[in-house]
Amino acid sequence: MHRALYVDLDRCFGCFTCEVACKQEHDLPVGIRWIKVVQDRPKEISGGLQLDFYPAMCKHCENPACAEACPEEAISKGTDGLVLINPDRCNGCRACLEECPFGLMSWEPSTEKASKCTLCTERLAQGLEPSCVAFCPGKALILTTERLEEPRMLRLV
Repeated sequence: MHRALYVDLDRCFGCFTCEVACKQEHDLPVGIRWIKVVQDRPKEISGGLQLDFYPAMCKHCENPACAEACPEEAISKGTDGLVLINPDRCNGCRACLEECPFGLMSWEPSTEKASKCTLCTERLAQGLEPSCVAFCPGKALILTTERLEEPRMLRLV
């Protein structure tokens, strides 16, 4: 079952709760963010200004460049569509960080290994939503197996 994560741009107001929820869920050190809230440039729409925020995280690509770049085959795409890093196989070469076209991989100096969004695989296995989705106060993040075609919905994963 392939999941998709969308953000409703009309509901995301840039509170950064998704970032905090992710950091707490995964006990990430200072400086490491697996999800980053991005502020888009203001746009003039119908004579007024509109400012959009959206979270950015690993896109779990169909053909992940990070996996292709890894000489240790530490990164793989599962049958569920998630691209995950096996930290036991990561040799710390950073090739994946250089090849990610979105710049959404992280480097953890304490472990000298790459890391990234896992879409909270542990929570998914328990039937729970990823932390970023569960704790979003605006209910802007939507995890679904359906394809959403609404104009102000942006597919993240």
